[in-house]
Amino acid sequence: MQRKRDGLVPIGEVFSSLGDPVQGIREASPQALYHFTQADQVNQLVGAREAAPDMGFMARLMALCSLPRTNPGKRDRYVRKNGPYTLVMIAGGEIPKLPFGNLPRLLLAWVSTEAVRTQSRVLILGRSLSKFMQTLGINSLSGGARGEQTRLRNQMQRLFGASVELIYEDEHSRRFIASRVADRGEFWWNPKHPDQSSLWDSKIELGEKFFNEIISHSVPLDMNTLKALKRSSLGLDLYMWLTYRTFSLQYPLRLSWRQLYCQFGANPARTNDKYVVRDFRKKCLRELEKIKLAWSDLNYATAKGVLILHPSTPIIAPSNHHPLDS
Repeated sequence: MQRKRDGLVPIGEVFSSLGDPVQGIREASPQALYHFTQADQVNQLVGAREAAPDMGFMARLMALCSLPRTNPGKRDRYVRKNGPYTLVMIAGGEIPKLPFGNLPRLLLAWVSTEAVRTQSRVLILGRSLSKFMQTLGINSLSGGARGEQTRLRNQMQRLFGASVELIYEDEHSRRFIASRVADRGEFWWNPKHPDQSSLWDSKIELGEKFFNEIISHSVPLDMNTLKALKRSSLGLDLYMWLTYRTFSLQYPLRLSWRQLYCQFGANPARTNDKYVVRDFRKKCLRELEKIKLAWSDLNYATAKGVLILHPSTPIIAPSNHHPLDS
């Protein structure tokens, strides 16, 4: 296996040159492991492929229009477009800040799954912070300013305090709904003792219109794959979007990397910066390699300047009980 000048080996080369991708990653250089992925994540992705699918859901527009991946700082309004769809998120709460990163994505998947499963706006988070974290695939109970507990509670406050506007507009019409993500919440967890059960359940009540949007337009996902991708916001976004796109895809779909950057990039205003788009392409290809470890039927190719998505069988196909509009 030929090393690059900086000592890094692209993850695709590891996969293509070795029969066992897990063993290949383990034998890669420490720099390659650090730069691309960790062996335990590869194990989880392969494990997700071999395990029975665990059906979960995501609100359709959240699968089409991604949340901020990096800290938006003092911005209190966020807009993301994808064709005729637009997501507008406005920060709320005592200290209005927008959610960002992987944790709000995992939280939204849990929220959507529970809403579909229970058909109720009131969602029970449980009596133990540690157990709730485990349901999201977070096994670390680290505290402190940078610990997982602190990050999760911070992102929960941001997400559940936010308001969203979901817009669909074409040449014939414009439709929208506006709603708080959550109208009410009760949290009884003791952050100093995450394993300790409280006397009462923590719970949230979803905003009515947001709840109705989830129930009406939900995308079936494999929660095993989602949890295995939990380290990467971009990986989570790509998996959710690819799952949605493959439901009705009958012919190859060609998308330029500029189009994809406009949809998933950190700053759509830099779509015309070829160096930014080139770096984004590298990150996407890395995440696609990871996703394919769990989703072996995912069929895609690359050509000059484009990603070609071929018809693929989703890990979990949509059912008549959970309609998915095209």
